[in-house]
Amino acid sequence: MSALNIKDILSDASKIASLNPKCQELHITRTFSHKKILKILEKCKKINTITLSESTKDRLGESTKELLKSKGIKLIIRKEQGRPISIKIEKLQKILAEYKDYSYRDLEQKLKIPKSKIHYLIKYSKRKKIKDGKKIIYLK
Repeated sequence: MSALNIKDILSDASKIASLNPKCQELHITRTFSHKKILKILEKCKKINTITLSESTKDRLGESTKELLKSKGIKLIIRKEQGRPISIKIEKLQKILAEYKDYSYRDLEQKLKIPKSKIHYLIKYSKRKKIKDGKKIIYLK
């Protein structure tokens, strides 16, 4: 059985305290100072990968890049455009599993979701991020 790869996202330095200490992969949406990166690494000792956009990587300081390299942390550019889909992942899985067997109207009645939303979710289900409450989940 493979180990669970725990991922987290950070967009604001004030949310460093809310990071999962067992986090192995972190996605950052803006640059952080050398000091803040040290704070992140202190909080999440198991981080081995940081994903970020190309523009965020360009704005990241050289000393910060060197620090991450010396700690063996990989910087990977990830292009994730668009807003995350706002639906519980279990419901999305149900829709995707059943939409080929039922009409949109049948799914609307069965799952209590408007058929226009079902159509939208099927169309955009290839996106790699889903919003669950206030948390954004990145899918592989």
